[in-house]
Amino acid sequence: MKAGEKTINLLACIAFVLAAGLGIQAWELSKERQLTVEQTQKLQMQLTQQIRFANEHSDYKTYKIKLLGKQKKLKEQAEQNLRLNNRLQRLQKQAQTQSIQLSSMQLDGKPVPLQQGLQLQTVKISAVGDFYSLLRWLRQAERDGCKVKELRLQSDMQAKEVLKMDISLEFHTTN
Repeated sequence: MKAGEKTINLLACIAFVLAAGLGIQAWELSKERQLTVEQTQKLQMQLTQQIRFANEHSDYKTYKIKLLGKQKKLKEQAEQNLRLNNRLQRLQKQAQTQSIQLSSMQLDGKPVPLQQGLQLQTVKISAVGDFYSLLRWLRQAERDGCKVKELRLQSDMQAKEVLKMDISLEFHTTN
């Protein structure tokens, strides 16, 4: 090899080492920049949350009124759920007194708002018992304000006196 080629090869190696060093340094700077951007975004999000909280709570009286309104709604909802639960328990007790076995009882959807603070609630029930007991239980439920929306009877061929009834009842509740 000639001296010129050795010099060129040496300069190429030096250029390669410098390029690799600069590439590594650029990569490290890129990572640092990315971490800085992530920290900046996190701080901006925290600041935005704090500003929103401060704006919502700048007037303590307004904040207190909002909280009292939420508390009132929760109390009303709890009272409504309690009345609904009591009604369903009454249906269950009436079924027990008539020797009817309820295999399932579930609310069908959300209450439908009506006029004057009333709501219409539907409950689906599967019951097993003899015909006359089921009939007495349905009459009692209707006297208590339930309305039969849908009724399906199925007979068991092995036990002729036992019927399975799938029923959908509607009743009114207050808001």
